[in-house]
Amino acid sequence: MIEKVENKDLEKLRNLFKDIRFYMGNSVLDGTMGEAYTDNISNPNFAILIVRKYCFMSGNIGKEDLHKLIDNKLKQYIIIPSNSLKNVIEEIFKDNINKLERYSIKKNPIFDKQKLQKYIEKVPEEYHIQSIDNNIAKKIKEEKFINITDNYEKNGIGYCCIYNDEIIGVASSNIFYKDGIEVNIKVKDEYRRRGIATALASKLILKCLEENKSISWDAANLWSVSLAEKLGFEYDSTYNIYALI
Repeated sequence: MIEKVENKDLEKLRNLFKDIRFYMGNSVLDGTMGEAYTDNISNPNFAILIVRKYCFMSGNIGKEDLHKLIDNKLKQYIIIPSNSLKNVIEEIFKDNINKLERYSIKKNPIFDKQKLQKYIEKVPEEYHIQSIDNNIAKKIKEEKFINITDNYEKNGIGYCCIYNDEIIGVASSNIFYKDGIEVNIKVKDEYRRRGIATALASKLILKCLEENKSISWDAANLWSVSLAEKLGFEYDSTYNIYALI
């Protein structure tokens, strides 16, 4: 029913994934991460993009075919569908699906560099912020602290906060594109509300601006939305994601 799309044909799918909720799928369409599948490479009517734990889907597909596709191949993924497929998925899997919300953040913000620098300077000296190198990236992955970019020396960019030789916070690329990154950020619970997340994200934004990389933000909760807005991003909309149970 569907077939894998080679890199040379990825551009043919882009019209199906223009909605902002699919922005992370650009990592697949750019050929930097993940895999793509479609019903017809010459004239795509339906396609899916798979990156990390996410499966983006858009286009036209019969109800029975969609049911079989998800049942047989996509159960392990978090599904992010177009509006037209959302209702069908809710109908098919109404008794065994978790419906959650995420929050889209507008792209291409204009940042106040001086404001971001002040956020960095507010962090007490005992909390040491440094760039992530291969050794730190390896440690972050070993500790399963947060998802970050694979092959970090080549594709990664980010900062961590060290306190008493312990990694307590990270702001890093996770998904990456040809011209930019999707940020992933975490601070350990006991060190929150100390400005660490704001400082780490500010440091990462300034570095991306220096290297002429775009930086994208997609929020899993309202705390993340609030932080994004504090840094200069603008909220766009809420959308649904689905996990089968």
